[in-house]
Amino acid sequence: MPRVLTVYYKHKPGGFCRRLQFKIQAFLDKGWEVHYIAIEPFPYTHQNLKPHILPTPMSNHHSILFWIYFFTAIPGFLIWVGAKNKINLITTGSPLYAFFCGPAKWLLRVPMITLILIKPNFHTEWKSGLEIFRVLERFLERLGLKWSNVSLANSWGSGKAWKIMYGKDGGNIEVLPNHVDAPSFDKLNNRKKILNEFSLENDFFLIANTGLLQKRKNLDCLIRALAGANNKKVLLLLIGEGEEKESLKELAESMGVADQVIFTGWRTDARELVQGSDLFVFPSLREGMAESLLEATTCQLPCLVSSIPENIDVIQNPEQHFPSNCPEILTEKINRLIKDKEYYQNLCDSTNEDKKRFVFDWGKKFMEYVEKLMKKN
Repeated sequence: MPRVLTVYYKHKPGGFCRRLQFKIQAFLDKGWEVHYIAIEPFPYTHQNLKPHILPTPMSNHHSILFWIYFFTAIPGFLIWVGAKNKINLITTGSPLYAFFCGPAKWLLRVPMITLILIKPNFHTEWKSGLEIFRVLERFLERLGLKWSNVSLANSWGSGKAWKIMYGKDGGNIEVLPNHVDAPSFDKLNNRKKILNEFSLENDFFLIANTGLLQKRKNLDCLIRALAGANNKKVLLLLIGEGEEKESLKELAESMGVADQVIFTGWRTDARELVQGSDLFVFPSLREGMAESLLEATTCQLPCLVSSIPENIDVIQNPEQHFPSNCPEILTEKINRLIKDKEYYQNLCDSTNEDKKRFVFDWGKKFMEYVEKLMKKN
């Protein structure tokens, strides 16, 4: 039985960890034994899924002290777990993590395949403004790319960005886009559930957004666009949690739309909430390829997205794009969708066509790359 080793510090809600779970499931479906290193068990189990918990004395898993400890301890722990379990392959979820897997790859003499699920220099841009950390992250990412036998970017825009930044060290980057399933559902029933839960009248126009409430999600643009619409029958569902929640509430209050913004928190029925809505808006400043956007394409409603390459990879119709710093343009599109039924249906049909490119067997495609790599080694 082939054995694979992966590492990520802990499972969190959101598309990044969901994609890592898809990767693990692809190995399990093929009968592989999957060993993972983390600071706490992942919230899913399988007879061939083997956790290896790295002890940590810190309760705060976001402090600089924790990250220094984690990335100092993890290379040796990877070597120990890999050697003990006779690992055949290492896989990870970013070039930064690939760097710390490098010593295990070389000492154990096994290949490494890396998923690229974020933009280059992602962590420093959103967690520190210090140039020294930016330079350090670029150095580590460059080596992580160089040491990976294969790197799979989850969007064409993301793959291009990595190649531009790292040149020949990004020469082994290929694109395996994220996928989405398209289950059947009852849109009218899901809408009724929303109206009943939040005591809304039937003529409300419901705008949905799902994901982390973070600065990079640019949700202040969406709230400003809502205020610009000047229509009390337009309501925004922000489905998710994050550190920006309170500041977004304050913005909605200052813009006079606090009663039109519902913060639902994390929901197990997030996709059903989108299915029951009239419009999905995704104003992000940076993405890989967002799981929440892909899911929205399956929900029989138009999607409007900020005009960053990763979003344009999914939603191709220029009429559905808007500059991330121009809430007034987003307002115009929202108002037109409310008033113009033909325009609404055209954008709905266009979104449905975009969906079709991402409905495929991702696990099968991923394992094709893995099997090809293993044959070479």
